[in-house]
Amino acid sequence: MRSGFFNSDITGYTSEGIPIFDRAEDAEFYAKFYKTLFSNGVYPNPSTNFQIVINDGMTVKALPGLCYIEGYFGWEDVERVLTVQASESLDRIDRIVLRLNLATRDIDLYVVKGTAAAVPVAPVLERPQPNQGGDIYELGIADLFIAKNTTSITQQRITDTRMNKDLCGIVVNLIDSIDTTTLFAQLQSQITENMSLIQSALDETLAGDILSKLAKDMNTLVVPSSAVWTQLTTSTASVEELDNDPNLTNPWYTDVLFNCTENDYIELQPNVPTGELGLAFYNRSMVNAIRLYAGANLTGNELKFMVVSKRKRNEVV
Repeated sequence: MRSGFFNSDITGYTSEGIPIFDRAEDAEFYAKFYKTLFSNGVYPNPSTNFQIVINDGMTVKALPGLCYIEGYFGWEDVERVLTVQASESLDRIDRIVLRLNLATRDIDLYVVKGTAAAVPVAPVLERPQPNQGGDIYELGIADLFIAKNTTSITQQRITDTRMNKDLCGIVVNLIDSIDTTTLFAQLQSQITENMSLIQSALDETLAGDILSKLAKDMNTLVVPSSAVWTQLTTSTASVEELDNDPNLTNPWYTDVLFNCTENDYIELQPNVPTGELGLAFYNRSMVNAIRLYAGANLTGNELKFMVVSKRKRNEVV
């Protein structure tokens, strides 16, 4: 069993005259100790730690920040300009990572290029496999949607993933924090079961009708008036977008954060009078976002949608 930390005794000397200690430990020992105290991620203060923002052309900027990966600490005190490879004939998603490399003994920023495709996905983070080891551990801090045939990156194309604990996360004290995932799942299951019983008891009654309406009102998607709508052209539209709208009669779009993937089918019902503003009947699901389309620039309008259903594409309903 390895243990520490203890004072070392000198047990001898090397041929160069350097003392040999019987309780000496390396950086791996310290890292294993400290990783039990703090979680991986970027530090919460300031909130701009390693935030990715737009720059000129096919470049972005990483703001200064502090991070912690597997017991190792990293910081950058200046803005870093990161170059993104040119767009291709199909869309793709690149991922910006903080990479711990034990072989080179450093932590640094990298842009990991995704694969261009009709429905692109972000690259998988490189991390050691269980019981296999490895020198690389990556945290994903942002995803960049690189639209086909484009020459610049807008802020709207940058998805901040720092708060996603599966990709990055925020550094917290593990001793003071409690993983409530299992407890929450149990409570949610019980609530769902109880609501089902209540719904059965109230079905076909006035109270049941009210409860149903309240449930629908809570399941909404809101596009704030501050959302920016961008106009598509035949050179910036994806293959899927042109298939849905060959003549681009609904060329204006905005992306709204939503818990989904590019493989989901999201059915929305716009509330009156937003349905009269020229909104398209279709939408496009992406990674943690829904793209809505309209026939006009709706910047400045707050729109509300009821989420009618969410399912995997081609799923039997």
